Amino acid sequence: MMRKSHNTLLLVAAAPDEGVRLDRFLREKSGVLSRTRARDLLSAGGVTINGRRVKIASRLLRNGDRVEVHPLSEDRRSGAPPGMEPFRVVHEDAAVIVVDKAPGILVQPTPQGDRGTLLDLVSRHLRKRYPEVKSPYLGLLHRIDRETSGLLLFSRRGTANRILAEQFRGHTISREYLALARGKFASDSGTIADPLVRSSPLARRASASSHRNEGKEAITHFRVLERFAGATLLSITLETGRTHQIRIHLAGRGHAVVGDKVYALRAYSPSNPLLDRFPRQALHACRLGFTHPGSGAWLEFESPLPEDLAGLLRSLRQGNRSEPPSSLS
Repeated sequence: MMRKSHNTLLLVAAAPDEGVRLDRFLREKSGVLSRTRARDLLSAGGVTINGRRVKIASRLLRNGDRVEVHPLSEDRRSGAPPGMEPFRVVHEDAAVIVVDKAPGILVQPTPQGDRGTLLDLVSRHLRKRYPEVKSPYLGLLHRIDRETSGLLLFSRRGTANRILAEQFRGHTISREYLALARGKFASDSGTIADPLVRSSPLARRASASSHRNEGKEAITHFRVLERFAGATLLSITLETGRTHQIRIHLAGRGHAVVGDKVYALRAYSPSNPLLDRFPRQALHACRLGFTHPGSGAWLEFESPLPEDLAGLLRSLRQGNRSEPPSSLS
């Protein structure tokens, strides 16, 4: 039996379905789901049996089981904007792989699932490229937010992973971001060193500018590249790599990243439709440098701005009446 209610698909297993795999049952009985799509929904936590979430595609059904397929809300999906590839390989060798991630792609699995994440997509790329290797090694070394675009480094060997992880711990990895922040910066460059605190495991992180001895060390360097009406384009380099560090540090100084819906604690006045409508965080990991774990050579890569952010900057420049800082070289 099949029924739809508020976009939820309800399937009830009958006697002939006893012992049938869940993914096969979903494909055959739904009439709309492929087996691959069924597995995607299972991985993402969108399927329940008798009210309990199930993620095992090979789960065998029993007569009378009530299988519900729930549509996933947009904020739980991992996907690039229309017309944009989820990632592109910038560099690949036997030890490392560097990729340029599109906005909208989650880097690693969440409680809702792991299909469509960058880790999953790059793993698929390696399995396709090296079919003779059953399970190619892929080490996740760092992360950027789902809405943030740009460069990430993965290891392809355990020995390489250990060497690169030590570079991250020693802050010898070079990372530069471009951020469009709200408001006008008084200085052309500076450093924000407010520790980051969290009052409870579920609470939002925040800076502790008034409590210097609390929280984890976090150091962010910024340099003004261009000033617009209502916003400033910044080059940002990190000494530490705390979760949401750039977003928290800038918001803590009253200059939240454009499009940040979590840390922007106040409305900006006057309103700017171009900035207000931008659908994601205007943050891009544009440069990445590291010492190759095998050869010892210094490698550095750059990523151009994705079209959505580049288009926003073009629009701002058309109406820009401010001059860039004169002290920049």
